[in-house]
This record gives sequence, C-alpha cells and structure tokens, in this order.
Amino acid sequence: MSYDDATFSKCLLSAMRKLEKGLWLRNNPFMQSLRSRLPPVNSLVAFEASARHLSFTRAGQELLISREAVSRQIRILESYLGVKLFNRLYRALELTEAGQSFQSVVGESLENIGRETINLQRLTQPTKITVSGTVAITSFWLTPRFPQFRAEHPDVEIRVHVSDEPPDMLAEGIDVGLQYGNGIWPGLKATELFRVESFPVCSPGYLKISGPISSPSDLREQALLYLDGAQHSEENWNWWMEEFDLSLPSSVRTFGFDNYANVIQAALDGQGVALGFSDIIEDLLSKGLLVRPMEQTCVTGYSVYLVVPNGMTLSSNAELFHDWIVSEAKTAQRRAQSLHD
Repeated sequence: MSYDDATFSKCLLSAMRKLEKGLWLRNNPFMQSLRSRLPPVNSLVAFEASARHLSFTRAGQELLISREAVSRQIRILESYLGVKLFNRLYRALELTEAGQSFQSVVGESLENIGRETINLQRLTQPTKITVSGTVAITSFWLTPRFPQFRAEHPDVEIRVHVSDEPPDMLAEGIDVGLQYGNGIWPGLKATELFRVESFPVCSPGYLKISGPISSPSDLREQALLYLDGAQHSEENWNWWMEEFDLSLPSSVRTFGFDNYANVIQAALDGQGVALGFSDIIEDLLSKGLLVRPMEQTCVTGYSVYLVVPNGMTLSSNAELFHDWIVSEAKTAQRRAQSLHD
C-alpha cells in the first residue's frame, strides 16, 4: 500500500496528536491522582450490593458470583480503606457507621453512572423502545392500541415487559412504564392518565342464565371471579361488598386467578362475575362482550400513571411514544365522557 505526500502527512499528524493525548492522560497529575484514590471497581460494586441486601449471599446471587467471592471483594475494600464497613453478625450483616456513610456515596455514584450509561446506549439505538405495564393495563388498554401506533410509526421497534410487580426500570432498560397506584414511586416521574373505578361485569350469556343482578346483595348468590394474591387484597370482592355495608357468606362460590387476563377470560366465557375497572375494560364493554349488570360503582382511589425514571433522557422515539400515550388517554376519556352524557 502506498500513500501520496499529502495523505502521509495527514496520517502522521493524526498519529502525533493521538500520541500527545495519550501522554497527557498518563502524565496528567489530576488523572494520576484520581486513579490512585479510587478503590478497585469490582469491590465497589460488591459493596453496593452487599450494603443494599445486607447479605453476601444475596449480593452474590445478584452479581452471579459466589458468596465467598463477594466476601473477598469486601475484605479487599476494607483493607484498601483501612476501616471496617460491616459488622459480621450471626447469619446477618450490619453496616458500621463508616459503612453507612460510604454506602450513600457509592450507591448514588454507581446509580448516576448506570443511568448515564443507559442514556448513552439509548442514543445508539433510537428506534427501539421498551415499555412496561401490569397484566391488566397491558392486556386490555395498551395492546389494543398498538396497531394504531405501529401504523403511524412503522419504524419504531417496541419490546413489552409485562408484570404486576413494579420493575426496576433503569436496571431492565425500560423507557416508559404504565403503573397502577397512588402515583408515588421513588425514583420515578409519574403522569396521571386516568382515575379508576371498579364495578361488577359479566358476559351477556351468564346474565341470561343467572337472572337479574340488580343490587350488590344479589352478588352473594353468584359465582365471583377474583384476582388472587396479597398485592390485590385491597381491591377484592370483600372490599367491594364492604363499601355497601355487606359481607360475603361462607357459602359464596369464588374462583381465584393470579392473572387479571385469566379473570376476564373466565368472565367472557360465562363462568361468573368479575370486578371490572373503568377505562381498562372499556373496549370489551363497548363491543358488548361484557356487560354491567348493575350501576353501582366503587372508587378505588388509585389511577393509572405513565412513569419514566427520574433524570433519564428519553430517545426521540421514546418521547414520541410517551406523548402518544398521554394523547390516547385523553382521547379515551373524552370518548367515555360523551357516552355517559
């Protein structure tokens, strides 16, 4: 391979600049000072996980290394710092005063690095976005709206994370989330989409067989479908009946599921009466697949929110999706209001 004089001079100049930059980094007193003052990075990561879990075992499980490896990293760090970070109790860990002080700094610093890393990674893949949501919201509110979004924005690739447990959005690379609750989640910025009310729903076929269900007291003779699990106990049939000063008899027929999609599917199949949530199942009601056998409604006190991690820079497509969801929620609210009027 041969170069002309101009090309050779250009390459030589570029190489000299790179060499000068490398020498500056190696010889710069500040860079040397910073490097000499920082503990081993692996030890910092092991300390942060151990301090958060107060367990070398659970920290190892999170980091995919052995308990012994975590313990070794902590010993290296304590030796480097010259202070004790943990009190080793019987089958337990306790942060020392120095450990507590160090945890706040290390945790915040690693969190900031992790957040900025994700921000930069998102910029390299601007067309891909990851969305999270509960089973109910994703199945009955979000998924039916995807065809419209894809038709309007065919180049945007969407990955959906579905779980009733709030995910760690930063750790799992989630851009935008849909959550149900009071709107207060540490580390998240929440925008209210719509308030939620709860009321009985069933299939037209079930209502035809069961006969009229015109009041809450009539529900005590029905097969009641419900969402099982401790996290749903605040909004089950006992809660709903208590709002009308009623209780369920011990003889009531109940069918519990750990997934709201299964609850609604059982209702669609005519297996019983389920608790429906406004807006979330509005599409099934408008199509006549489910009906409200009575008008009584209970206010849950909770809403559906659109959430993003604090301090996270959304890619252009994630921001586009965020704004589209807000617009969709407003449109759905106007449509529902016009039907009621």
